Amino acid sequence: MKAIETHDLSKRYGKTEVVAPLSLTVPAGMVFGYLGPNGAGKTTTIRMLSGVLTPSGGTGTVAGAPLSDPDAVKARIGYANQAASVYGDLTVAENLRFKAALYLAPAEVEGAVNDTLERLSLGPWRNYLAGRLSGGWRQRLSIGTAIVHGPSVLFLDEPTAGLDPVARRDLWDAIYGLTALGTTVFVTTHYMDEAERCQEVALISGGKILAQGTPEQLRSGLAGVRYALQAGDLNAALHAARQMRGVEGAWIIGDEVRITAKGREVEGELSRLGTLRAVPANLEDVFVSYARAGGRA
Repeated sequence: MKAIETHDLSKRYGKTEVVAPLSLTVPAGMVFGYLGPNGAGKTTTIRMLSGVLTPSGGTGTVAGAPLSDPDAVKARIGYANQAASVYGDLTVAENLRFKAALYLAPAEVEGAVNDTLERLSLGPWRNYLAGRLSGGWRQRLSIGTAIVHGPSVLFLDEPTAGLDPVARRDLWDAIYGLTALGTTVFVTTHYMDEAERCQEVALISGGKILAQGTPEQLRSGLAGVRYALQAGDLNAALHAARQMRGVEGAWIIGDEVRITAKGREVEGELSRLGTLRAVPANLEDVFVSYARAGGRA
């Protein structure tokens, strides 16, 4: 079953193409990552898919509802963004109750609120004012208001922006808890490590999809080889590596020089600069490779 399916979906503002014709398929019940830098078109895409923004062209369905019927789409989805937009002068339970009442019959509201408090471990903060919550718990409440009515698809627009590492990890645990109940979670992010957590990823840059697949598929399909080089003088090693024929890129990470090469022919020359070891590709390598090739890595 497809939770999201689009055909040539696009958005223009005058002559500016913000999202190029986009054909995207997202299976139901997974965490799907939409990875790209700021300004890539992630938020515009998610606003079209959630029925907030009218596409300039193309068609699509979300949770079985056509994008041409935005009210039907909105009734089947949840949406939370990085602003954690909750009412600070209401308690946690009151925020959930207010949102549930917009979609559910009166007799169903309290049960939905209690279920959401339990699912997101918000019970101990039930009677806290939302404005007193830490950033991580306020963001968790924002997700709670997006799922309290039981949507099939949940859109999270950079939900962990500004959170500390512990809060980010806890929030990701909550996100995966939602998929266990059958919810499809569509997450936009510009954090490469977060994209690694997703079951499937689409890379977007300049409004265009560069590639889509599982993180492992994207990593294993990447051409070239990658190395980490330890040397006494990192800057000298960096400069020397960049001058070598066959080296496509080099940069310093911590106490090492990370190097991407076309093949292993350069390995001997690199070894003379210090201690060299081969390292696996990560999604940052994948994204840079596709972005440089215009989507043809």
